[in-house]
Amino acid sequence: MTVPRRGGYERRVQSLPRFSALASPGLGLERSPGSIVTTPARSLAWPNTAQCTRRDCKTFLRNIPAIYGMWLVTLLLLYSFQEVHSEDVVSTRLYFVNASLQRVTFSSSVGVSLPCPAGGAPHAVLRWYLATGDDIYDVPHIRHVHANGTLQLYPFSPSAFNSFIHDNDYFCTAENQAGKIRSPSIHVKAVFREPYTVRVADQRSMRGNVAVFKCLIPSAVQEYVSVVSWEKDTVSIVPARRKQRYGNGFDPRRGISWYSDDIIW
Repeated sequence: MTVPRRGGYERRVQSLPRFSALASPGLGLERSPGSIVTTPARSLAWPNTAQCTRRDCKTFLRNIPAIYGMWLVTLLLLYSFQEVHSEDVVSTRLYFVNASLQRVTFSSSVGVSLPCPAGGAPHAVLRWYLATGDDIYDVPHIRHVHANGTLQLYPFSPSAFNSFIHDNDYFCTAENQAGKIRSPSIHVKAVFREPYTVRVADQRSMRGNVAVFKCLIPSAVQEYVSVVSWEKDTVSIVPARRKQRYGNGFDPRRGISWYSDDIIW
């Protein structure tokens, strides 16, 4: 484009290109073609914190329920995840039912059922082992491990006695998602139920001295039999109350003291 000037000279003027912006419907940005449109920055926090058109405010207000709904769903999902995670941590555990159990003695004519002294939540897998670490296997009519983790030794005859089964150390393990625990070793021993008699040996003592009578128990059952009372001519002898009445356990009226399976006269 040329512009005439005085003196015969012309000045060339370069025209600027025109720009046009396409406005999105519903945002209040519709303008005539060929015009440059500038839009001020809007705040996302609240409509009245920045300049906006009336249509922009209406659009934002219409979207508020959707925004709040989105945040509500997000919070609910986070809460649910935290609750489920905490439940998993609390409920997944292993524990001992009776960690003090160290010895089990049973009669060969009765047998014994021994629950695993360990457990867990959720359900833990229970297994029995010998103290050597060998797995327990079922022996028909002799030994069996139930699905609930109970070790059962059936009654047996003296001819079927096997020290590897009836006089051995066992332990149990419990395993689930929380890990694995091992119970202390338990010594399981079978004894035969057979008749036995106890007796008292004669004792001699000078008048005024002490005589000690001992209850003699057969060695085969001595480990499992304890003295519960003493009798004289079918009359029970009451022991002295050692700590409550007489500090030395001696009854001066009858001249009797009682210490475990011995009696002092």
